[in-house]
Amino acid sequence: MKKTLTSVLAIALSSALFLSACAPAQQTTPQEPVAPPTGQQTQTPAAPQVQEPAATATDPITDRGITVAIQGETPSVTPARHTSLIGHFKNVMTHNGLFRICYDTLNPVPDLIESWEAISDTVFEFRLHQGIYFHNGDPLTAYDVVASFIYNRTYPDTRANHTSFDGEDATVVDRYTLRIDTGVPNAMIFFELAHQANFVTSSALIDAGHDFTFDPVGSGPFVFESWASGDSLSFVAFDNYFDVNRQPILTYVDWRIIPEGASRTIALEVGEVDFIVEVAFPDIARMEANPDITVFQRPGTAYNFLLLNNDLPYFDNRYIRQAIDMAIDKEAAVIASVDGFGIPIWENTPNIFPGASRQGIRSFDPEAARTLLAEQGVTPGTLSFEMFASSEEARRRGEVVQANLADVGIATTIVMGDTATYLNITQFGYYEAAFGAFTTTNLLSFLRGTSHIDTIDGQNRSRMYNRELSDLVDQAIATIDEDVRTAILYEASTIANEHIGFIPMHLSLLIRAFNSNLIVPEIAANGFMNFNVAYWAE
Repeated sequence: MKKTLTSVLAIALSSALFLSACAPAQQTTPQEPVAPPTGQQTQTPAAPQVQEPAATATDPITDRGITVAIQGETPSVTPARHTSLIGHFKNVMTHNGLFRICYDTLNPVPDLIESWEAISDTVFEFRLHQGIYFHNGDPLTAYDVVASFIYNRTYPDTRANHTSFDGEDATVVDRYTLRIDTGVPNAMIFFELAHQANFVTSSALIDAGHDFTFDPVGSGPFVFESWASGDSLSFVAFDNYFDVNRQPILTYVDWRIIPEGASRTIALEVGEVDFIVEVAFPDIARMEANPDITVFQRPGTAYNFLLLNNDLPYFDNRYIRQAIDMAIDKEAAVIASVDGFGIPIWENTPNIFPGASRQGIRSFDPEAARTLLAEQGVTPGTLSFEMFASSEEARRRGEVVQANLADVGIATTIVMGDTATYLNITQFGYYEAAFGAFTTTNLLSFLRGTSHIDTIDGQNRSRMYNRELSDLVDQAIATIDEDVRTAILYEASTIANEHIGFIPMHLSLLIRAFNSNLIVPEIAANGFMNFNVAYWAE
């Protein structure tokens, strides 16, 4: 309890961290890109300068790389073929979009483009930097951008999860200029242009039928080198990277897949790896006491939930879902699974974003859960189901849930598997219940991804089908006025709470651990990391 309450205070006290250091003037909050007046143009802001701590004033070492330990394996190194955060870590190393997400504000900022202009509320013109090259030596032009948009939308994840425009809505103006017509005002366009599913590759390779599965050619700061399935991936610095202010200092980044948390900790302690993505919570105190290790913490946006497959008859009833929600002790689950390094949550949206509603939420009340099931004429023993867990933290969370549900008469079993299996079975509904997480930069993207009927078979893995909620999300997307949109999102959030497509569990604190001589300036609240600006101090 003490750790959890401390975490709540950390969230509150750290809200001032979301500053505007690298956000364009038109985008004043982390939640949405507001279209500028017609004809207004914005130039690329100066790249943020890496601030070296006083204790690391020595010159960066320029002939050394790092080895990163990660729990699971990416489903693909091709950006458009997945929506996994684990895969995104690799995609931002090899590819670029027109925009990227600023690590500090979570706002989109220009990346491949030197400027953009709003021709109207629905038509945007983008001017690319000249002198950008793909890893195979092809120059990057507007033709590549448009071809990539069309190509990427041949994959279900990209097609289902992007609303601002179709590939055909993008047109080439000249070699370095393109336009996008969203048809109607769309508050998500710049966020979507920063998403991996809109990353750019060579049109010549697309036309040639190149297999990007094991050769993901992009223009990013690192070049993909190799992938040993189940073991490791390797990337080397791209010497011809276009952004000189963000040119890699590290010569390589190797990723090692180490599923066990204790093994990741030991690997860091003995120097086999230099950076841990998923920190084993029981080991945090030990690592904090080690002068050779830095334990980095900041408020996070990752929302952890228990997915319930709403396509199944017994989960199609929202009152059964509500009863399951009330039967679970979220506080105990946070303590058991992440040693209290998380915030228990009852809302069906991340409560850190404007527009999140508390109306319609419940609390831990096993007796009320039993009563609700009885009112629905449901015998608890008929609700036995499997819960899929893809990590040791999820397994421990599952053990608390299992005991809670047994207390109201619902029998469950925990089934373990890897991340790839989790992604496959949850995307297409081949499961009963599963522990997962969704990280985002704004409430609109969260609702669109997790709860819209158009993203079933995509990010809507609970397979929640609610037309009223989906219509409100569509209305919010088409609303540029921030205050009006926030009010719409509040209404949508209230419906999400009442219909509870999935069971809220907790918001994560973002924690990373790494060698104390390694400087990693850009670790975002949503988990994104930019290793091209990381370096060794000595």
